[in-house]
Amino acid sequence: MGTGEVELARVLIVEDDREIAELVAAYLTREGFAAAIVGSAEEAILECSGRMPELLLLDLGLPGADGLDLLRYFRERSTAPVIIVSARESDEDKVIGLGLGADDFVSKPFSPKVLAARVKAQLRRASYGSTGERVAFGSYVLDFEGKLLERRSGPSPERVPLSRREFELLSFLVANEGRTYGPEELYKAVWGLEHGDLSTVAVHVQRVRRKIEEEGSPPKWLVTVPGAGYRFLRDRKP
Repeated sequence: MGTGEVELARVLIVEDDREIAELVAAYLTREGFAAAIVGSAEEAILECSGRMPELLLLDLGLPGADGLDLLRYFRERSTAPVIIVSARESDEDKVIGLGLGADDFVSKPFSPKVLAARVKAQLRRASYGSTGERVAFGSYVLDFEGKLLERRSGPSPERVPLSRREFELLSFLVANEGRTYGPEELYKAVWGLEHGDLSTVAVHVQRVRRKIEEEGSPPKWLVTVPGAGYRFLRDRKP
């Protein structure tokens, strides 16, 4: 790669339906990613032996080795995000896939535009999770890698219960401290969707506030910017 060139995030599409794979690749390329296509688990393993992708898009119903076998192989070697894209919609498949380390599950048929948004969201989460392992604010410590929030009270820290989406919302705002994001931007960045019920953003903001803010007082950390959205401000007092 020459001087000044930016290396694009590489997405490996494991899909035996070439038409679907090429459609997804076209959308991802349009969004600024480098997309590679393979049609089987065996080809994917060979591809990964050269260079691990930044994200794996994985169909479960593959010829030869099963997609779940490939997921096991990949998870033993990489922490990169994995999105399962499959016509197998049973709860069992979803539970097994997520249990093996997949980060998201998209059922066929799907919108390539929405799938591209989910890819962007997963890669954004992966990038802000690597910006720093732990961030302290007040009596709290947010552990990106451990995916948990702790409150320092007494001799040992107390874990603050957050749902996965609450943690992702707080993590995104903490990682982008000082920047204001509207509900549409947060819905796209955290939920990975461009269209839907934006009121869910406000609901999740309120849930996070109930767990980190002082009851009866104006928000200190998760602040509302009237007419613009929300931003995170860390306490800078000594």
